Amino acid sequence: MSHSSKAILLSLAQFGYGGYGPGSSNPYSGGSGSNSQFGSFLEDGQKKLIAHGVLAALAFVILFPVGSILIRLGSFRGIWLVHGLFQIFAYLVYIAAFGLGIWIVNSIPYVNLLDNYHPIIGIVVFCLLFFQPILGLLHHFQFKKHQRRTIWSHGHLWLGRIVVTLGIINGGLGMLLATETGFFAPSRGQIIAYGVVAGIMWVAWVAASIVGERKRARGLQVTQEPPPYKEQYA
Repeated sequence: MSHSSKAILLSLAQFGYGGYGPGSSNPYSGGSGSNSQFGSFLEDGQKKLIAHGVLAALAFVILFPVGSILIRLGSFRGIWLVHGLFQIFAYLVYIAAFGLGIWIVNSIPYVNLLDNYHPIIGIVVFCLLFFQPILGLLHHFQFKKHQRRTIWSHGHLWLGRIVVTLGIINGGLGMLLATETGFFAPSRGQIIAYGVVAGIMWVAWVAASIVGERKRARGLQVTQEPPPYKEQYA
């Protein structure tokens, strides 16, 4: 168990969590009023923690990969716009999850969760995602102008690949953190379900990327020129 995990457990024990209740022998408890207040915190915290996990998983396991697969395999007019709006929606979902995560970090007393891997990676991913729509727009206009990928295209492609992969991994790390601390720990079935669904979606996302690159390469070999305007993202 990490140092931060032990600190969380100690903090919870001081506020009556972990088996201590009104009238118990918990030397750190502030009495029935303290336990009642902390019980309310636990109930509210559990709802927010579940919402945090569900929204973040929805963004990185479902929405971001589906939006990327769409731009790779789709071929209808205006697909770049559909892709962009889809990914912006996924970003907004993650912003909501991130906000709940910040609330959780600030609400656990006497513990600095920011020295733990899960919130650190979450903050890094959140900051990197800010640049993704900007790079996407630059890619769109430059691709339309030059009919080929530019530095903005590669930046958009690789940043997307990095942050989505990090986001999926960080979901598992969040479950690990909850398990280590016992603070609303997920069940074994929930952990397995996340791993299976996340693994399948990641493989499908990578496969779509490979298929898209091969189709693009074949088009270039046949014509020796860039294919008609068809944007490729991630």
